[in-house]
Amino acid sequence: MCYKQFLVFSFAIILKKIVAQEAGDDCVPNNEVLDGVCTIITDCELALRAIQKRNHHNYQRCGFSGQYEVVCCPRTTQKFGPSNERGNLNSNRKSERECKRIIETSRPPLDLHIIGGEKATLGEFPHMVAIGFDRGNGYQFDCGGALISDTYVLTAAHCIINLERVEPQIIRAGVVTLGDNTWHDESDYRIAQNIPHPNYTHSSKYNDIALLRLEKPVEVSENLHAACLYTSNLDPLTPLTITGWGRISTQQSLTSNVLLKTKVNAVSRERCTPEYTGWRKLPSGIIDDQLCAGDPQGGHDACQGDSGGPLQISESDVAYRIVGVTSFGKGCGTTTPGVYTRVSSYVDWIESVVWPN
Repeated sequence: MCYKQFLVFSFAIILKKIVAQEAGDDCVPNNEVLDGVCTIITDCELALRAIQKRNHHNYQRCGFSGQYEVVCCPRTTQKFGPSNERGNLNSNRKSERECKRIIETSRPPLDLHIIGGEKATLGEFPHMVAIGFDRGNGYQFDCGGALISDTYVLTAAHCIINLERVEPQIIRAGVVTLGDNTWHDESDYRIAQNIPHPNYTHSSKYNDIALLRLEKPVEVSENLHAACLYTSNLDPLTPLTITGWGRISTQQSLTSNVLLKTKVNAVSRERCTPEYTGWRKLPSGIIDDQLCAGDPQGGHDACQGDSGGPLQISESDVAYRIVGVTSFGKGCGTTTPGVYTRVSSYVDWIESVVWPN
């Protein structure tokens, strides 16, 4: 009886300690690791990798933040999670300082989002833009992009340098329904400068990333504001989201007038490279500056018209971070992963253009 009472008393003390701890508090992960920080589990790389390998982790639980578990993440020399690996806590990183400003100034959307649906809702992806080309018959929105500041859009270089030699002229932003091919004062912004990566050439699939500088800043609202950059070189372990107005059929050239979303997962280079062996435009195969992602069952994929759009991850500190830029793939809706330009490999270049001072 005394032993049982002692166990109950001890458990009550432990539970009280766990409940009292919040994200950011110091903690002890387990008997082997004595130095840690209470961290939302989606931000604890070590816990996520343990779950991926063993379906569980052995770190102390600090409590919960909403629906997310807060774990005692080890504070190792490799840092304790993606936030530190990306340098989110390093104020010297220009993109992270801008990310903090985005978080502080952005407002949540007023409406509810469709959970588990395919159609995006207004304000769900406020950074998503459609890129318009004028070929003499109104604007055609053949590429997507992501707003990363109030005057710059991140997209693919092949959207700028193409065989037609037609550069994009406008972006349409803050909408989920594209509408017609005429100019819309409330949503359209003219492009002042197209800036492909200096090492991109049309003869290869590498360095497929570009920036668009707008003539004037966008009018920031709950439905339109910039996204943060994902600066970790590690492949994300949680599902990623792709968005676009591209093709919705593998048999017909049908595109969507409404922004669509779907989930994919990162695929290792080792698994992805054999799918693209022998491609003339990939003389070195899939490289570190590229990221593969797809649906192992097929059916969820980017397609023509989605080029340049963001591959994004939802995180606790900000709605979305841009992980990749949609580059190319083998068909649409197959089990072969699509290939995206890895944003983290180009953060220095992006910062030098977008935030030079």
